[in-house]
Amino acid sequence: MNGFKYGLGQYAVSIVLPACFTLSASLSQAAQDAVTEQSYLEDFPVVLSASRLSQPLSEAPNAMTVIDRNMIKASGFRTISDLFMLVPGMYVGNVNGHTPVVGYHGSTEEFSRRMQVLIDGRSVYLPPLSTVDWEDIPLNIDDIERIEVVRGPAAASFGANSLQGVINIITRDAASVIGASLSLAKGSEGVADAAVHYGKADELLDYRLTVAHRADSGYGTPILNDAKFTNQANLRANLHPIGANSFDLQLGYSDSTRGMGIYPKPDDIFRNIHVNSGFQQLTWLHALQNGDEVKLQFYHINQNHVDDALASPNAGGIVAAQTVSDRQDIELQHILQLGKSHRMVWGMGARTDYADSKEMLVIPYTFKESRIFAHDEWKLSADAMINVGAMVEDVGMGHTNTSPRLALNYHLTPQHTLRAGTSVAYRTPSIYEEKVNITGAYVSMGGLRHEKTLSKEIGYLGEIGSTGISLDVRAYDDLVSDIIFADPALTVSGWPFGFANLYSANYHGYESTLKYHWREGSNIIVNFSRQFSSCEITGSVTNPGYIPYLQQDINDCPVSVPDYSGSILLTQQLGNGLQMSAGYYHMGRIKMIAGIPQSVMNRVDFRIAQLFGKVTQPGSGEVALVVQNAFQDDYSKYSLTVETNNIQFNRRAYIGAVINF
Repeated sequence: MNGFKYGLGQYAVSIVLPACFTLSASLSQAAQDAVTEQSYLEDFPVVLSASRLSQPLSEAPNAMTVIDRNMIKASGFRTISDLFMLVPGMYVGNVNGHTPVVGYHGSTEEFSRRMQVLIDGRSVYLPPLSTVDWEDIPLNIDDIERIEVVRGPAAASFGANSLQGVINIITRDAASVIGASLSLAKGSEGVADAAVHYGKADELLDYRLTVAHRADSGYGTPILNDAKFTNQANLRANLHPIGANSFDLQLGYSDSTRGMGIYPKPDDIFRNIHVNSGFQQLTWLHALQNGDEVKLQFYHINQNHVDDALASPNAGGIVAAQTVSDRQDIELQHILQLGKSHRMVWGMGARTDYADSKEMLVIPYTFKESRIFAHDEWKLSADAMINVGAMVEDVGMGHTNTSPRLALNYHLTPQHTLRAGTSVAYRTPSIYEEKVNITGAYVSMGGLRHEKTLSKEIGYLGEIGSTGISLDVRAYDDLVSDIIFADPALTVSGWPFGFANLYSANYHGYESTLKYHWREGSNIIVNFSRQFSSCEITGSVTNPGYIPYLQQDINDCPVSVPDYSGSILLTQQLGNGLQMSAGYYHMGRIKMIAGIPQSVMNRVDFRIAQLFGKVTQPGSGEVALVVQNAFQDDYSKYSLTVETNNIQFNRRAYIGAVINF
């Protein structure tokens, strides 16, 4: 708590106090300009990700955070993973300059396996690790329309790996880009980005195309080899002939090279990793009478990951691997209007996951999964509504899981809503956890049980009169059992390691978001989170000599989540096309799983931009200056070794420009 108070006090002059003066000066204007229904809907938007039904946020069965295009631009962030610093309770870090960690409620580890991540409904988890490679998603940050974050389990809607939440990235539709634009960025720490966007829309076919390059030199320290560059291409096209049908095609490709290695570790020499990623997605949407619709979606994602250490005679003890990952998925979804106050969505799907790695797996593995789901929304009265749903999955490892959810929303008034809900969710063991075989290092015995969470939450969502102030508060309690952890064999050294269901954890706390909007383009968003955690050993350890080490991890459980964390994003229109934004980010002390403790972190970013010309018209655009960690505060990297402990994210700045043609 002291760290959070200190951070806020330190930056009161730069952010908080100016915001307060702006709030005070604007209240009289807000009183004159009463908030309209449309303004209310802008604060509490219609969301799609909680139940698969289009719902006002006040009627969704889960707490949610929506990051829109204005927030993305105001943040000044260059990478998708950084955007989740705007979500209460989320941890965002980097193992090095190019391997992000995005965690929520205890999933603070390099491989955050307990959150489902979707792009336009397409899961981007890849075998064999069942994790998200944030740097190699074939998507440019400028092509994001908004991000909907479900804060809490949503396996009833999206199945396994939705254990602690869902991130659904929704991209701009095919008709959103007309003509061409060029984006450039250049700055310190080797920042060098470029992107070309081109699009066209007509009566039959809309499309947009993006080709982009992103590069920087990471943390800029000789200890780490963490420079990177990524080339991307992305196409979205929508065919909408006259009638009730539309067809949406998406294609994407990413090719990146990242530096790896830590000096002077002989088992982690300097080298490069090359990653190629691609996807294809086709969606057919058929509109029926009375608002009913049928959607059929197929997608294919793949990745090829090669470590140069495989060809190096000096690789030492590096566990280097070439992995080929592949996923194919098909799903049918049907939305039914059952009455004026009753509707539901149901569907079914099938998925195939394939992984091959001679260094990690004895043979290639293929797992087939199938699922059926349904969600019912029933308005009991003008004030009360029930959301109930479930998903049944055959996950292809000899398990069938049923994940139910029940939520009650009650409108005290049209602008004040209470929500209570409970749900059950599962996480499927990854192919790596179930089948890994690295001689002398990791050998799994298989037979793992699925991790399970029982979640309970209550929440409030409301707007304070006509002031433009809104508040979202959530209290939660999540019990996660059968957590999979490394388990050493019965040898003197403890090697090789396998995996076993070793412990359970309880995560509870509260989160809040306060927003104030006083005029077009001017607002402040304050996020705050208070988290608690506790763990206990519940499984059997193969090597009894390992129990003291496991117990130490259990003892560290209370600091596996930051006690206090929060963010402030202030955006201000200054007139004549001049825009200013500032972000403050705080993270309390935390010790991630298998990591080294990180002390309290504070960071302030600034962005100032000048717009010119008529928006989106030829000759228009903007020039912006972004400064990150402007006051050179203690903002450290996620560290797994003593050599990289306390490496700081130094102040960096870049200039960006956008020109429309």
